[in-house]
Amino acid sequence: MARYFVLLLVIALPAFGKELPNAPTPAAGSPAMAASSSHFLGANQAASEMATHKFFDRGNKIRMGILAGVVAADGISTQAILQSGGHWRELNPLARPFVNQGAPGQFAASILGYGFSVGTSYLLHRTGHHKLEKLMLDASIGIETEVVASNLIWSSTR
Repeated sequence: MARYFVLLLVIALPAFGKELPNAPTPAAGSPAMAASSSHFLGANQAASEMATHKFFDRGNKIRMGILAGVVAADGISTQAILQSGGHWRELNPLARPFVNQGAPGQFAASILGYGFSVGTSYLLHRTGHHKLEKLMLDASIGIETEVVASNLIWSSTR
C-alpha cells in the first residue's frame, strides 16, 4: 500500500508549479492587430519572459521542500536501521564512510546529497535546460522516496 502511495506522489509531483499558458494573441491581419502593433510587441515580450523563469519559483520551492523532508526521513530511517544491531551497512558506497560515523556523518552525507541535487538542478537552470532542471529535482525526490519506503518496509518486516 505504501508503495502505491509513493508511486502516486512521484507521478503527481510534476503537476506542482506548472504555469498556465498565456491567453491567445490576435492573429496577424485582424482588426485588433491593426489597431495596435505595440500590443503585439508586448505579448511577445511577455512570452519571452515566461520562457525564462526564476530558479526559486513556486514549483521549485515545493520540490526542494519535499526533497529536504525525504532526505531527512532517509537519514533518520537509515540511522535507526544501523543502530538496531546486526550486520547491516549503508548500501551507497559514496555515503558509507560518512554514515558509519553516526548522526553527524549522516547529516554530512545528507547535506552533500541534497546540495548535489539542488546544485545540479541550478546548473541546468543556468544553462537553459528548464525541463531537465525540474526533472532532476523530481528524480531526486523519487529516488529518495523509494529509499525511505524500502527502509520502512525493511524495518516493519524484521
